[in-house]
Amino acid sequence: MIALFGLYLLCGCEDALTVKPENSLTYENGLSTPKDFESFINGIDKALKTVTYMNEPNLQIKKGVYVDEYYDDSEMEWAQTLSYPSSELSYWNTWSWQMYYEPIASANVVLTYADAADLSSERRDLYKGQAWFYKALLYLEIIHQWGDCMLIRDQVELLPTAKTAWDEVADYAIDMATKAAEALPEFDKIRMANGNVATYKSIPCKGSANALLAHLCAWKAGGKYFAHHDAYDEMELWKKAEEACTQVITSGQYDLAANPEEVCTSVLLGGSRESIYETITRNFWNEDILAPVGPKHIVEEYAGWPVFPTSQPSFVAYNTCRIKASSMKEMYPQNDLRRESYFYKLDSMSHDTLLPVTGGYAYMYKYRKFYTERTDDGYIMLYGLDQNKIWWRLADIYLLRAECRARLGGSYVEGAIDDLNKIRKRAGAKLYDASEYGGDLRYAIFKEREKELLLEGQRYYDIIRNDYVRTELRGNFRTVTNQDLKDGALFLMIGSGAFNRNPLLRQNAYWHRRL
Repeated sequence: MIALFGLYLLCGCEDALTVKPENSLTYENGLSTPKDFESFINGIDKALKTVTYMNEPNLQIKKGVYVDEYYDDSEMEWAQTLSYPSSELSYWNTWSWQMYYEPIASANVVLTYADAADLSSERRDLYKGQAWFYKALLYLEIIHQWGDCMLIRDQVELLPTAKTAWDEVADYAIDMATKAAEALPEFDKIRMANGNVATYKSIPCKGSANALLAHLCAWKAGGKYFAHHDAYDEMELWKKAEEACTQVITSGQYDLAANPEEVCTSVLLGGSRESIYETITRNFWNEDILAPVGPKHIVEEYAGWPVFPTSQPSFVAYNTCRIKASSMKEMYPQNDLRRESYFYKLDSMSHDTLLPVTGGYAYMYKYRKFYTERTDDGYIMLYGLDQNKIWWRLADIYLLRAECRARLGGSYVEGAIDDLNKIRKRAGAKLYDASEYGGDLRYAIFKEREKELLLEGQRYYDIIRNDYVRTELRGNFRTVTNQDLKDGALFLMIGSGAFNRNPLLRQNAYWHRRL
């Protein structure tokens, strides 16, 4: 924890205007061979891994994550109800974006020197495509979390920079992702600098670039209601997102796992055929840190017995976040296989005779592998999740395509239902009926994403993209005005370090009024 806190201080206090890859002026001579570029790009991947070891994505995710109960007057309540006390804003709704801009600057180094290097056209396309991918991914994360932000196009060393509207940044990221999808080969065609085939899903490829492109286009299309410049054709963006999803689905590179149990025991661990892109964190403990610290994941707020070896069934009542067994029985009807895979013995553990032990809560079982160490005196230390970060898997892309098709309407509707049923059929769930949710197909797709991707970090962004903020979220979210949304109510405050020597930068308007 000391090492992690030190990293927090380093990232939180860094001046945003000093973002410059170390020794960048030496790269003209140092970046020349495929091995040079591959090693440098591996450093960008490692920067993404650093992000997963910090908790700032959870600050946004927890605002819309599914939960039935949490402690009153806690950061979870403030996040879920948009009710942060002004004294707590700078801690619980603020984070530094430094760790995102550093790898963007590094990607610019690759793009600056790749054309001048003595590389084959295939190698040049690979490295430039991967750099475009990382830039697009990092900007998607930035606009997810902060909305309006600094737009760094080609610079390696930053100058004072004002914020750019999130929708303009999205256009830039869409262009980067489009270039990446065009330049990168499919995963099975990638060869490393030493000639070996690619083995880790953390290596950007055409499939991951198209998944990223789909999410970027859908985010801008769905976010038109809070865009600063809304004179754009969102239907063209939904169409582009649908096409990108189709490219992933029909590529032959990915397959759905056989059933929800395989999702839990294989897909979410990493490296499966269903996984499209992931950051490798499993079995990488103690990397550059003094003590084991795992990737920060929202599931840690829910997990306990039987996954934690030192926990007891009755401890579930003390989890930070709690889900009621009755809610999950309603969400996952009797024949839905996710009912018993995502939760430990949901039916038998919720029997009335066990209420004194269970309190009526469900036992999260979707994520099962956590890193533990036994101390010399026999005590078991639990450090965190020991599974890869799965950015996107095929089920997500099927359901995103279903959403795109529902938005496009007309001849696309039948395909939207087919995509929805593809995921329901895998789960053994009842196929779509037009009477569901009053005939609202898009809402049925949203609810299916809620079920399939439970605790995978998507729900808050799904709610925003669908303009369900005032109906699916709680507390003050239900009364936000349209101007509040444009002013940044859905996003984080900018960390104070970003303002050092940058007089052009301004704080998020919504939160600035509440300081």
